[in-house]
Amino acid sequence: MISRRGVVSGIMLAGLLAGGMPMSVRAQHPVEGIEWMVQNLRPYGQPVIPSFDGWIAKPDGTYNLCFGYFNLNLEEVLEIPLGADNFIEPASFDGMQPTHFLPVPPPPDLYRRFFCVFTVNVPAGFEDRVVWTLVQDGREYKVPGHLHETSYQLSEAYQFNQGSDSWPPLVKFVDPPGPEGAGRDGIMVGPVTVPVGSPLTLAISVGFPEYATEDMLDPTMARDRDGRRRGDDDGPRRVWWVKWAKHQGPGDVTFQGGETNVFAREETVTSSATFSEPGRYLLRVQAIDNPTESGSFQFHCCWTNGYVEVIVTQ
Repeated sequence: MISRRGVVSGIMLAGLLAGGMPMSVRAQHPVEGIEWMVQNLRPYGQPVIPSFDGWIAKPDGTYNLCFGYFNLNLEEVLEIPLGADNFIEPASFDGMQPTHFLPVPPPPDLYRRFFCVFTVNVPAGFEDRVVWTLVQDGREYKVPGHLHETSYQLSEAYQFNQGSDSWPPLVKFVDPPGPEGAGRDGIMVGPVTVPVGSPLTLAISVGFPEYATEDMLDPTMARDRDGRRRGDDDGPRRVWWVKWAKHQGPGDVTFQGGETNVFAREETVTSSATFSEPGRYLLRVQAIDNPTESGSFQFHCCWTNGYVEVIVTQ
């Protein structure tokens, strides 16, 4: 059974990544002892569970709390606007969470949920909890993010993951022009304005960060998405994977080139988005290194988040 009220998911969800059949995963409410399992996946009619993916210590002494989600539907996309059914407490941290929840990724993707789609920055010495709540069919699903457990600490962009030969790529907004960055902090550009029905060009450059020295770029180490080592000569070898999604907004967003494999160490990737209704939108892009069965993405490393704020006019 899906929990009735106050389900708390956490970093335990990292274990639900699957090969063939989904493996069982449990998250317990600390009071009620309610359990839920990945076997509750259905095409339609299930809730989306917010998840706390861990925290990151930043060089400036502050911390980022990482939040993701797990939509228990195989086909149904859920829309939960900001407000009484989708909010963060304390209210000063509210507003960056998604309102558009994609279903379980289909094959050949080997992960089963969406990791760290946004972060909340808290000051040094923060001892409170940041709680994200989603309300669906009168039931609450909430998760607390906090700094109370060292086991929840994650590495960030400034560190090279030797175990998977991975690092978050350096991403720069080219069109619309904007900042560059690496890691889950998230770089943002906008607002930009576009009419309903007119495609908005989205171009980013993706490449190795400056700290990725030549001795790190060992082509015999990492594997591409099909399991071949990047140094093999039996076919093209993917270096990066770029995926766009609607993060917030009132209408539908259609992407052209919304999911792209990048086979060069550095490349500009161009996509476009078309909007069905006027309003404010937030688009999310994740540029990911090594999202394979034994790769980094499913273990909370290594990718870069980016966001584009769009005002769509009639």
